[in-house]
Amino acid sequence: MHIRQRLTIGLIVILVIIGWNYDASGAVTSSGEINVDGDSRGRVPASSNVILVLTLGIDRSLAEPGEEIKTIEIKLPVGFSVSVNDVRSVTRDGQPIAHKVLVPTGLLQIVLTREVSDFSNSLYEIVFKSRTPSITNPRAEFKIQLMNLKGRPIGEHIKSGNIDGEPNNDMLSLQIIPNVPPATVKGLKVKIDTNGENDVLITWQPSQDSDVSGYFIYRDGSRIKDQKNRATASFVDLNVLPGEHGYAMEAYKTSLLRSRSTAVIVVNVGLDTVNPDPPKALQIQDLGGIVNIMWQSSNTPDVEKYQISFGASTDKLKPLTNGVIEAEPGKKDDYIFSLEQQLKVGKYVYAVEAVDEVGNHSTPITQVLRILGEPFPAVITPLSNNEKFNQVTFPIRTIEDAEGEFMVLIFDINGMLIKRIQPEDVDQDNEKNLKWKGRNEDGEIVESGIYIYQVQIGESYKNGTLIVAK
Repeated sequence: MHIRQRLTIGLIVILVIIGWNYDASGAVTSSGEINVDGDSRGRVPASSNVILVLTLGIDRSLAEPGEEIKTIEIKLPVGFSVSVNDVRSVTRDGQPIAHKVLVPTGLLQIVLTREVSDFSNSLYEIVFKSRTPSITNPRAEFKIQLMNLKGRPIGEHIKSGNIDGEPNNDMLSLQIIPNVPPATVKGLKVKIDTNGENDVLITWQPSQDSDVSGYFIYRDGSRIKDQKNRATASFVDLNVLPGEHGYAMEAYKTSLLRSRSTAVIVVNVGLDTVNPDPPKALQIQDLGGIVNIMWQSSNTPDVEKYQISFGASTDKLKPLTNGVIEAEPGKKDDYIFSLEQQLKVGKYVYAVEAVDEVGNHSTPITQVLRILGEPFPAVITPLSNNEKFNQVTFPIRTIEDAEGEFMVLIFDINGMLIKRIQPEDVDQDNEKNLKWKGRNEDGEIVESGIYIYQVQIGESYKNGTLIVAK
């Protein structure tokens, strides 16, 4: 009897232990990062009020009973303080979720009105204001714990990781730096473009203070640029409206910790009178009913759009009404414009020009597309006396102003060149056509079978097959 009692008691103890570990088994996985509003490096000045953004990625796809999320508990680093009213928002996948805020000593607890019990992988964001410590700290760590309905921890503390996908602080810790503003930016110079563009070049001496994160640049009192690299020493303000404008700068360690502004430098900006550089690498691709027009960006940064034109020759180009393509700043890939065109045999010219913000046009870049005629007939009988069937004609008469050498190459089915036909091989009366009578370079009639032809005009060519039947 005593043995049974001991076994029963032992089993109960085991179940209790299993039950406790079950709550903390960690089938719910998560990671997170904390960032400072206005600072991507995860740094805050001592003795200041800052807005913090805690981002958590929580995966409940393998969650088990007892792992329902009721509370998100944040253990604050020493010296950080938060009040109940300091929590600005709590969202899940961008949607607000009902909650209440508790602030036990050293903690910030977000108690959800309704526990999370589904099996989703979700992104949580908690935005709150905090007072920072009065002393510096290279690594002030926040410890985050998920709690279940019984107030027990779900798994271990949340680990650090890149959750928001942004190039910022991917840690659950912040660096507390001295609350000392950086020195005023030195060597500020502001010059207008001397080539006729309405651009302004701004240069300065980069700060030697390693705590400086970057520079704020102002035009007429409004911030126009956050230059986030301390080593950078120049910025081009593009497409500035004509007239007088005043420029100034600040260096900053964080958005709250900034230098005094430099003196304002005033410049007089003129009209943009410079044509942009043309686009590059124009290519034309005929797909039979669809023509793809492809090009690469102009080197001029103030290009706003590209205009496509089309015609039978360079002096007959007309802008396509639907051929205006908006420029994409920094685009590395080709622009591709697809045009529905059923082209007949002939020569066609396509052009693309860059257009800037005031309507200045670049020199157009052009490309010629030639549609070659089909040879006829497709089957020849070299031994016949009928000229309609004993030779094949390769027409060129429908192509005006053909550029480059016109020739036809005949290959056998194994790819061996057996005949090269050029204009000097034919009579003057037929100089716009080339003919093949089914003979090789030695003048011998070739064997019956399939042959491959290639018509060439300069760099344009067309391939196809013919049949010889003796």
